[in-house]
Amino acid sequence: MRGPHSALAEARRYLFSGGRWWKHLLELGLLIAALVGVRLLSIYVWKLPNGDVVEYYRYALAFWTRNPPFHALPLEYPPLAILPFSLTQLPPLSDYQAVYAYWMGALVIAGYSAFLRFSTRRRAIAFAIYLVIGAAATLLARFDLVPALVTLAALWLAQRRRFGYAYVLLGLGILLKLYPVFLLPVVAIEHWHVAAARARIAGSGAGSLAELRAIWRGGPSGGLRRLRAQPVVWPVTKGVAFCLGVVAFGFLGPLIIDPGGALSGFGYAGNRPLQIESTPATLLWLGTIFGIPAHPNYSFVSLNYVGSLDVALKPLSALALVAGCCVVYWRQAKGRLTLGQAFVACLSVVIVTNKLFSPQYLIWVLPIVAAVDGFDFIWLVICLLTTLEFPIIYQMRHPIWTVPYSWQFMPVLAIRNGLLTYATIRAIVRPRRTVPVSQPAPVVVAETAEADASDGACTGAAPALIG
Repeated sequence: MRGPHSALAEARRYLFSGGRWWKHLLELGLLIAALVGVRLLSIYVWKLPNGDVVEYYRYALAFWTRNPPFHALPLEYPPLAILPFSLTQLPPLSDYQAVYAYWMGALVIAGYSAFLRFSTRRRAIAFAIYLVIGAAATLLARFDLVPALVTLAALWLAQRRRFGYAYVLLGLGILLKLYPVFLLPVVAIEHWHVAAARARIAGSGAGSLAELRAIWRGGPSGGLRRLRAQPVVWPVTKGVAFCLGVVAFGFLGPLIIDPGGALSGFGYAGNRPLQIESTPATLLWLGTIFGIPAHPNYSFVSLNYVGSLDVALKPLSALALVAGCCVVYWRQAKGRLTLGQAFVACLSVVIVTNKLFSPQYLIWVLPIVAAVDGFDFIWLVICLLTTLEFPIIYQMRHPIWTVPYSWQFMPVLAIRNGLLTYATIRAIVRPRRTVPVSQPAPVVVAETAEADASDGACTGAAPALIG
C-alpha cells in the first residue's frame, strides 16, 4: 500500500510532467472565476436574500454561546448539521455570509481536486460545470454540498472495496442531511456481491440466500455463532450495524441534551405541504388544467402548492419513493446495475418522488452523476432549467407567492420535472455497464479508459444476490 509521501510524490509527478500543470492551473482559475461570477450575480443581479445563511449563523451562535453551551440544536436539521453551520463563524467576521460563501467555494475546489485524484479530468470538469450551471444560486449559500461530497466519498470508497469507511461516511451523511439513508442498502448489496465473490474464490460458500436460512436453522440458540461463521452475511451485517450505530450514537447525545431539537427535523418535514418545485406539486398544477382547484401557499419559509388532490398525492409520493428505491435495490441485487448506477438511480428516485424539492437538492445527485456518467445532455438541460426557474424566473415577481401566476414558472417546472422523471427511469432500467478490474485510482485515471473507470468495480456482471 502506498504511503502518503509516495502518493504526494506521484501527484507531483503527474501535475508537473508532460506540460499538464498549466492546464490544471487554467481550469482551476476558470473554476474560481465562475464561482466569483456566481457570487456577484447572486448579490448584484438576482439580489437573492440570504435567509438560509442567516439561519445557519443563528443556529451556530446559539449552539456555541448560549448558556448552557452545546444545548441549542437546529430545529429542522439533523444534529451534525451544526458543523457546517459553524463555518459562518470561522473566522468570526461581521460579513459571515461572505465567509460562508468562501468556505463553500473552497469545498467546490476540494471536490474538483478529488475528482482529479480519484476519477478523471473530464469528470472533474463535468462536476464543476454541473454545479455552476445547475446550482448557481444555491451552491455558495446552502450546506448541501457537504453531505453531497461525503456521499461521493462513500461511493469511491465502496468502489475500492473500503466498505468499512464507506459505512462510516454514510452514517455521517445521514447525520448531516438524512437522505443518504436510502443509499445504505445500495452499499450493503455491493458489499454482499464482493463478499460472495471472495467466498467462491476461497471455496467457502456460494454466498447465496441459503446462508440466511442456515443461520436460523436449529432455532435461536447459537444464532450469533452461526451468523459469525457465514463468510458473506456476517461482513455485510457487521457493516450495516456499524453504520446504524454511528447514526444512533450521533442522535443519542443530542437527544439527551435537547430532546425537542434532536428529532425535530422528522416532524418538521412530515408536516410540510407539497413544495411547489416538487414533482407531486407539478401533478397538482396539471390537475388545474382539468378544473381541479389548487393554489400556491407560503408556509414553512417556503413556497408550496396545495389543493384538493394533495391529500392523495402526499401518501402516493412516499409510496413512490419507497417503491422506486426497492426497484433499484432489486435490480442491483440481480446484478443488473453497478454500484455507481445504483447510486445515481436511488438519489434520482429520492429527488423526483419527494414532496419536498428545493433547488439545492439537485446538488445531492450532481457529483454522483459526474462521477458515474460524466457529461450527459439530459442532466445539463435539467441543470439549466433549474437555474432558469430559480433564481431567474423566481426573482421576476414579488411578493414571492405571486411567482406561480407568471406564465413561465409552472411550465418550466413541469418540463424540468418531466426530464428528471425520464432521467430517473432511464437510470433504473438502463443495462449494466461491464467494467474491468480497477485498482485504487492513480492520481488521474487515463483519459482513454475513463468511460469504464468511473464505476471501477469488478470484472463482468456482478453475481446476482437474488437467484
